Amino acid sequence: MAEKPLIFLVDDEESLLEVTSIILEGEGFNTVTANSVKLAINILQKISPDIIVSDITMPEMTGYEFFQIVRSYPHLQNVPFVFMTAHSDIESIKRGKELGIDDYLTKPVDVNMLLSTIRGKLKRRQMLTDAFSVQMEQMKNQLFKMISHEMRTPLTAILGATEILSDTKENLTPTDFTTFLRMLQESSVRLNSMVEDFFFAMKIESNQILNELEAQSLNINAKLLIDRLVLDFERSLQKKNIHLVNTVPDETIQIIGYAPHLENILKRLLSNAVKFSHEGGKIIAALKMEEGEVIFSVQDFGIGISAEKQPLLFQKFNQVDRDKQEQQGSGLGLYIAHRLAQLNKCKLWFKSEIEKGSTFYFSIPRDISSVH
Repeated sequence: MAEKPLIFLVDDEESLLEVTSIILEGEGFNTVTANSVKLAINILQKISPDIIVSDITMPEMTGYEFFQIVRSYPHLQNVPFVFMTAHSDIESIKRGKELGIDDYLTKPVDVNMLLSTIRGKLKRRQMLTDAFSVQMEQMKNQLFKMISHEMRTPLTAILGATEILSDTKENLTPTDFTTFLRMLQESSVRLNSMVEDFFFAMKIESNQILNELEAQSLNINAKLLIDRLVLDFERSLQKKNIHLVNTVPDETIQIIGYAPHLENILKRLLSNAVKFSHEGGKIIAALKMEEGEVIFSVQDFGIGISAEKQPLLFQKFNQVDRDKQEQQGSGLGLYIAHRLAQLNKCKLWFKSEIEKGSTFYFSIPRDISSVH
């Protein structure tokens, strides 16, 4: 049999606690009670309730303060929290809702309303838990596919090349030697890029990235910036015979942001355009200046993204047509670019159509105070 949901009741009115506990247990719930916030905090060191129902006005500490303490515990952040209080004035309700409580019931509480609220919150929590489990399973599958293919490919190339180069019986010509060294270099760079993306994503997820945010006014020559970033893709462009056109005006612009993050985003957009362009294709880098922002765009005429896959594009480990498109990398590139854009108060969006290509837009706040 399924375990009964555990309801944690916190109120300084012990008679109310007793009556409410009896009613809830009669309806199939388990209950734990506390007549003060101090006691409640001690109890929460030992239990993980499925829902918390608390009064607001209590000795020593208020329900508002209790709520903030509860939300400071990682394992309790998703536990539904309901206020059940005599405070029915608009300001009290408003304050509770602004704090982020899940519901607000005023005393005397109708029993049916209390039961409906508890059942509704538990049902919603279960739905979120199930959705999260499905999402985690999908992510694990995506991660497994990515590791088994994307990491294995460069590792196989590295092992193969080193085995041949170390075999003294092999009579390698200078051309062969150069070819295998280049294979080693390209595979190592590819593998290193994936590992760096993993660590970068971890910095974002853990909020460590906030420690390096230093938004400031920047004077940049956008055309020279794009030209410099394109150099990293010179070999890939030549290999696929892609013509990259930089139409960005050759002038200095004033923007606000953290330079390494902004360059990181642009580099990822250019990388994506190269990956998903057809051989012999074209990429156009452009820029448009508006009153409050500067908008970069990177347009390719490649495979495009289907409408059903577009909403998932900025998610972790997302890859477009993994079975058809080789060398996509970790599936973290656009996720990292999107999160960096958000952290720097920038915007990142795109338009795409199957077999007609994609255009990614990246807007950066413009430093109006520096524009004369």
